Amino acid sequence: MPKPAANFIHMHPHRALIIVDVQWAFSPPPLFIQKLYRFSRGFECRIFTRYTNPPGSLFRRALKQDSCAPGTPDTSLIIQPSPGDLVIEKTTYGLQPADLRKLHRRKIKEVVVSGLDTDACVLGVMFSLFDAGIVCYLKENMCWSSSGLHKAAVAIARKQFPQPR
Repeated sequence: MPKPAANFIHMHPHRALIIVDVQWAFSPPPLFIQKLYRFSRGFECRIFTRYTNPPGSLFRRALKQDSCAPGTPDTSLIIQPSPGDLVIEKTTYGLQPADLRKLHRRKIKEVVVSGLDTDACVLGVMFSLFDAGIVCYLKENMCWSSSGLHKAAVAIARKQFPQPR
């Protein structure tokens, strides 16, 4: 009989939680933030990503997105990292090779993925992890999308990634 997903998440040296772009710019519901914070406390290794949108980026030019300029309140993380947590600054949907090397150095082999937006950066991070040989699982109820495409993104994740054991 498979182990429940809850057993997968807690306290294992090669497992981590990634909290993708939980920033003020994306206006997640307060109840979602409270649930994610409580859930995140069950992990000894937490990895936060922070999206910044520098001048001249493709997000600005092609998608006309002007939020998350470097150094603005938009880029502030809503859940504050603790000492020992890893914070990754990113300017793309997914993670860059240098970011993935940081996870490999920490011997991270499996990751539970949570955060914002399920249909954009959460999926982008998952594809990056998978391509780097890190098994990743979407924690559906710990993700949210400002676009309303959460359910569609979950359907993609269920098809493209393993399900929690």
